[in-house]
Amino acid sequence: MNDSIKTEKTSRLISTVIYNDMKFKEKGLVIDVKNSNNLYTADINYSKPERESKYFSINKANNYVYLGSTNASLLNNMGITLEEDGSLLLIKGRSYDLFAGIYQKHIKGGFKYEGFNIESEDGENIKFKELYVDSNGDLIGNKRTSNIGDNKKELYKIKFKKIENEYYLNNSSLKGKRDNIVVEYEKYIAKENESQELSSINNIVEFNESNVIKVNRDGLNITIKLKDNQLVTTGLPSSIASISDDTTDGDNTKFIEPKEIENKIKLPLNKKDKILAIKPVLNQIQLIVDKGDVIKIYYLNPLNIFSIKNYNYEVTQLKKTPPLSFYSMVGENNYNNYHSGQPFSSQTIGNFSSRHIPFFSSFIDNMRIHYRKAKEQYALKNHKTMALNFAKAIDPGFRGMFSNIKKIFNSSTSAYVNKYIALYGVKENINKSYDVLNRVVKGVHNGKTQGEIIYMLVKKLKNKENITISHYNDVRTFFGVNAFNLSNNIGVNAFLLASYAKTHSIMFSKNGDNEVTFTFINNNSANLSVGLSAGIGSYEKKWNEDCFNFGMVTPIMASVILSGSYSKGSNFSFNIRLNEVKNFINQDMNLNEEQLKDKATLDRNINLSLGVVAEIRSELNADVNVMLDDNRGAEIPRAAIGLNLMLSLLKLNVNINKFIGYGEHNVGNEKREVNVDLLEPGLDFYRDLKLTPVPVTENNNIQWYPLAAIKDFELMFKKRINALAKIPLFKSEKLNNQKEINENIRNLKGMYKRVLKINKLIDSYPKEYQVSSDIDKLDNIYLTLSSKKELRNKLKDNNKDDNINVFLADLKRRKEILSSQRKDNMNEKFKPYSKANYQLNEKGKKTHATLIDEINSLIDKNKEDNLNLKEINEKLDSLYKEYKAKFSEIEYQIKSIDLMSISELAYKKKTLPTGFIRVGNKKAVIHHQVKGEILFTQDETKNKLSKISTNYYF
Repeated sequence: MNDSIKTEKTSRLISTVIYNDMKFKEKGLVIDVKNSNNLYTADINYSKPERESKYFSINKANNYVYLGSTNASLLNNMGITLEEDGSLLLIKGRSYDLFAGIYQKHIKGGFKYEGFNIESEDGENIKFKELYVDSNGDLIGNKRTSNIGDNKKELYKIKFKKIENEYYLNNSSLKGKRDNIVVEYEKYIAKENESQELSSINNIVEFNESNVIKVNRDGLNITIKLKDNQLVTTGLPSSIASISDDTTDGDNTKFIEPKEIENKIKLPLNKKDKILAIKPVLNQIQLIVDKGDVIKIYYLNPLNIFSIKNYNYEVTQLKKTPPLSFYSMVGENNYNNYHSGQPFSSQTIGNFSSRHIPFFSSFIDNMRIHYRKAKEQYALKNHKTMALNFAKAIDPGFRGMFSNIKKIFNSSTSAYVNKYIALYGVKENINKSYDVLNRVVKGVHNGKTQGEIIYMLVKKLKNKENITISHYNDVRTFFGVNAFNLSNNIGVNAFLLASYAKTHSIMFSKNGDNEVTFTFINNNSANLSVGLSAGIGSYEKKWNEDCFNFGMVTPIMASVILSGSYSKGSNFSFNIRLNEVKNFINQDMNLNEEQLKDKATLDRNINLSLGVVAEIRSELNADVNVMLDDNRGAEIPRAAIGLNLMLSLLKLNVNINKFIGYGEHNVGNEKREVNVDLLEPGLDFYRDLKLTPVPVTENNNIQWYPLAAIKDFELMFKKRINALAKIPLFKSEKLNNQKEINENIRNLKGMYKRVLKINKLIDSYPKEYQVSSDIDKLDNIYLTLSSKKELRNKLKDNNKDDNINVFLADLKRRKEILSSQRKDNMNEKFKPYSKANYQLNEKGKKTHATLIDEINSLIDKNKEDNLNLKEINEKLDSLYKEYKAKFSEIEYQIKSIDLMSISELAYKKKTLPTGFIRVGNKKAVIHHQVKGEILFTQDETKNKLSKISTNYYF
């Protein structure tokens, strides 16, 4: 059978039943429970009052799979199982944080889950007798046949492609039309070492055979069987050690004993617990366990199997969290909540959100993450690694300090100067990026090569999506001292603030020609600020107890700062055909001389900035002040929010860009630009958190807080007000261009200025314009933009058409789903947003094209040597005046809206903020993802909106 045969079925999601967690003893749904021979009550049609009191059957538990374990991004926060007839049933519940979850569980009667049937439009639903997830992350279903005695396997990959709908305006017959989900069924033939035998988990017992599954453990093909409520295995060596999930070092024990003898695996289960079924899920084994009154699902990682004595295999920890695919780990991971929103899962009190805990949220997250890892290592009897994780859990950040030194001075991660050095640096450091990625995408210990892992990710990328693996290191330091006093109430403080940061990243994206773009971005930046600051105000103690006091202060502070920064960066990129990615990665990214020359580009950028700034600041400050002696004190910690007004007296920017394109190695086009700006005001709202040493007087009163002590702040909100005066004194690029003009034809200067002016006019009215907004404003859709880019003509005000209201109601529901998934906790981030794409209306397009034609016509007319510059300048003046008026009357029409998200999973080593020095180290996997597309179709004859089409991938 050809495994490439695909069938797409357009189906509907039908909300059917609200399920409660299963409680067998209360409902009596189970007639008999045995390990491999289960008899079930048949589902009955529930009346409407009973609809919200239905419980899951054992059949639904046995066939349950969490879609976050699959390699599809659509519906990956839902579960899936089978109805008694073998049709697919999707399950979705609400996830809860700690306090809301405890309230729901103990006060509100427990958690509930909504079931959705998938109903094909042609009425021919494929029925399955079992589900599992293979090692590639594909959801696999074994088709149910009508012949009970038929042992034939017919496997399908089940892929949820998108949820789509069309809203035809002025057509009430389509009012209330349901969303259609496109499901792809692809025939699948499993490899011999991955051919599973799972038929005993069905509600219709066709064969008296135990579950037998085949998995790969670090190159070893092993089998695990369910037999007499025990797991037995073959294929493992007599002695074997466990491997941590986080390590990239494989197990060196590869020798397999000659006899394939079944040996038991000791599990951490109670004697009364009964294993109902097992199945492979990604790289792990899912166990459905009857604990007497509830069903629980656990996950066994084959890497965690070890033996202290020969053939005495043991697993000391079963996980409650399923193995997660890339899209769930770097995105919608609901299993870091108290309750995941899925049935058969356990609640975890330690999964509370700490982002709102003042002062120490990052420290608490670090402690929780490493304490959890230490517990896992204890269970695996890896005591050395356990002790290391305990040390990391209480580390205030010294690891970040020492690990940064070598990385900051690693020249191979600095900005590249030519393609040869770039390729060398990439090969030197690429394995560090692989190590970070392999923490997220499991597979290197389960028979996958690095090339296969990356290929699996990039082949699914849509247009506008990318995956980035980033490494960031920085060090910041502050030094301040009392310089002199102007009066009893005014003191002057001198300070120095310096920082250095280095970032190197790899980004994968895919273009329309089925090519994968590899982009390597390196940035180095250094900043130095020195200055004087003075403050007027008083510090009042609100509470005092011996040497501790809590206070709040609102002084007025002013400073003059001389600052300078230097940064350099490089962007090295090349394209590889998608079908060549596996070999390219596995063969150490070998680009030959010709490929390096003709397929790679290098963009190198250098920036130098010098400035003089005057600042005035006022803040609210809360701290615990500790007196060390009569003359010294420290705030532990201090927190402040405030308002900062600043005036940039002088700002010099020098930018040099060098591009080495296709067909070049070392020589490229250089662009140099110099700008000087004067008198640029700004307004900042800021938040600051740090340990700050402060001077105190003999009577323990602090007159004011030196402004320099809070220069290292985190912006809460930043908005620049319009500049009072912004004077570009000169641009070297302009001067260079003018040098090329014959000095004897000075009148060309006027034409040059006019051409620049017209070009600026054209640039002010681009053919397409994009407006980004927060996801919470998604249903505030404006159909047009004015020529000044002002939003106009709100869609919901055009409510004469019923389908507009239906569309907006559906959109609001989608918005709430995405908004509820927003998070910034436990080093995980997920931020949804939207981009509205507008294009010039027909009048604007014609105006744009006509202006270009007139300019081209003027150029063609004056190609002769005897140029009449006066006539040309008059014509240019006329064109500018005419088209400026025409452009002011055009509009932009909405074309589409992209629903986007940016998600991040980070690994951090960071010191607590201090007044003297702070260092940080961060590795992260970042995913820019398309969550949906909304397309607007215009009826050009009537100049109005005729149809709205939606494609959602969540």
